Parts: sequence; structure tokens; C-alpha cells
Amino acid sequence: MMSIRSPLARAARFASSGVVRRDLFGYEQSTEVGPWNKKISEVKYWNDAGEYMVDMNRDNCPPDLSTYTEVLRAILRCDSKLEGGVTEGESKFCAMMDVLEEMSHRNNIDPDMECWKIVAEECVASGDFRAGRALAACVAEYGDKTGIPQNLIDAIEKKADEAKAAGKEFPAALQKQSSGLFDMEIKAQ
Repeated sequence: MMSIRSPLARAARFASSGVVRRDLFGYEQSTEVGPWNKKISEVKYWNDAGEYMVDMNRDNCPPDLSTYTEVLRAILRCDSKLEGGVTEGESKFCAMMDVLEEMSHRNNIDPDMECWKIVAEECVASGDFRAGRALAACVAEYGDKTGIPQNLIDAIEKKADEAKAAGKEFPAALQKQSSGLFDMEIKAQ
């Protein structure tokens, strides 16, 4: 659910009023996220983006929506989390969901449509049409009412059609189950 006061509006309110942002202990907080965002945009491995966010917090410069968006872009852009290459169980989608959860629950920043589009782009890039379909349904129901852009939904469905044509619409272990198991429609409720 989108908050009435967007993070951008809050930032503009603080900037225009000359009010100094303070943390829980009364220390002045910096709102200069630009240099941090630039560093995040240049990382080779997405774990480094998370390390920069830790450094931001240490320097009392909490990340804002633009920082979280940059982290999502870094995850999408980078080949792997760490220098050694992709590790078993590594998931860009899960990493992105962790970022969105931290945004929402730790900093009370609601993801905007740009954030959801980046996650949908990952679903297309990885071929994970199941997550893409669930994402599109949930965003349309609970998030931005405009939903995921149609071109990304079409790309997700194309991946689903490719998987079906290759006989990989369902995981191999589940395909052995009795017929009718997968005859259901996913709806957000």
C-alpha cells in the first residue's frame, strides 16, 4: 500500500524547510545520497552494493528510494553476488525481495513502479515466469494500480510459452503427479 507522503515528498519537505534530520539519538543525519548511489552504480558484484549501504548507515546517511533503486539495478546488472562467480542457490530475485523488504520494514519506504519493473526485468532475464506471474498479480492488486508494464508481462508470458513448448512448464518432480494438479489460476487476495 502506498503511503500518502511519498519519500520524495518527505525529502523535499526537509530540504525546503531547512529542518535538520536527526536520528533516534539526536545526531544529525545526512541526506547526501548522491555519492553513495554513484559508488553503488559502479559495483561489479551486488554484495558490494549491500556493503555500501552498511557504510551509509555507519556514516548516518540513511538510504532513500533512489539508493534502493540503485541497489536493485546493481543486482540486475551484476553477474553474481561475489567475485568467485555464481554460487549454488544464488538468486537475484530473492536478493531483490530482501532489498524491498528492508526498504519497507526498516526504513518505511514504499517501493515505486521503477522498483517493481526492475524485479520484473529479472524475472524475464532469468526465465522465472512463475515468479513473474505472481509479481504481476500482486503488484496490480496491492501495489501501483497501473501494474507491471504490458511489455514485461508479454515477455514473462513468452518465457512461459517457451517452457511449455520445451516440456518444462512445471518442475520435473511435480510433473509426475496426477493430472489436474496444475489446473489452477493464481490470484492475489
